[in-house]
Parts: sequence; C-alpha cells; structure tokens
Amino acid sequence: MARAGPPKQPDKIQPPMTPMIDIVFQLLIFFLLIPSQSGEAYLTTNLPRTSGPVAGKQQIDIKRVKIELQVPENDDKGVVIVLNESRQFGQNFEGLLAALQGLQDAGLAKDHPVLISPWMSCRHKWVVRAFDMAVGAGFTNVHFAVPYI
Repeated sequence: MARAGPPKQPDKIQPPMTPMIDIVFQLLIFFLLIPSQSGEAYLTTNLPRTSGPVAGKQQIDIKRVKIELQVPENDDKGVVIVLNESRQFGQNFEGLLAALQGLQDAGLAKDHPVLISPWMSCRHKWVVRAFDMAVGAGFTNVHFAVPYI
C-alpha cells in the first residue's frame, strides 16, 4: 500500500533563547564594570618576608622614576608628561629623554625601576613614545601601571 503525500520531516530543534540572552547581558554588564575597578588593581602592601635581610638591618627603600601621562581636559589627542610628580614637559618627549639621561648622569643605575602611568584616555602612541624615551635613556627595568580613570 502506497502512502499518499510526501514523507514527514522531523521537527527542527530550537534551543531556548532566553538563557542565552541572559548570559550575554551578564557578560556585557561584567565587561562594562571592569574598567571602574581598575584603580584598585595597583595596591602596595606590606607583607612579611619569608626570606631576606635579617631583622634590625637597615633596608633601602628604592623610589621609582614615575612618568605620568595626563590628558588635557579640552584636547583628547594631546598629552602632558609629568616626571616624578613635579616636572612637567607638556608634549616635549625630547625634554623627557634629556631629564631621564640627567637622572642617570646623577647616579641612577640602568636597572632602576621606571614606572609609566598613563591616564585611561591616553592614546597608545604616547605610552609607546614614553617607553621609547625610557629605553633610549638606557633604563632596562620599565614597568606600566594600570591607567587612571
């Protein structure tokens, strides 16, 4: 006996979309809130030493050379360079290079820590340029801080 009509095709499987949409919104909220927590990512702590100098010996506190890259309020394409929270160079990276070379001439070692600390809206090219100046001055221990918001 022959069948009448075309053969019946199986129903398509449709997974529920509501849980997938919930996950997407949770991920979106998570990644939107992460930059607001970035200021807490760079904290100094005083943990007990498990090894190191014997108690009672004098410890030397090494101050970092800090290069802060600030963004002017009215010009998001510009940058203001601040060295050690006191000397401002505007956008003069050659002046920064000369100041860093002056610090080395004054007796800082090549492996003295240098910290580049950009603001959140600072363009990548300014961070790279500051890094180039630090390396050009001969520093070998260059670090980056979490950007300021």
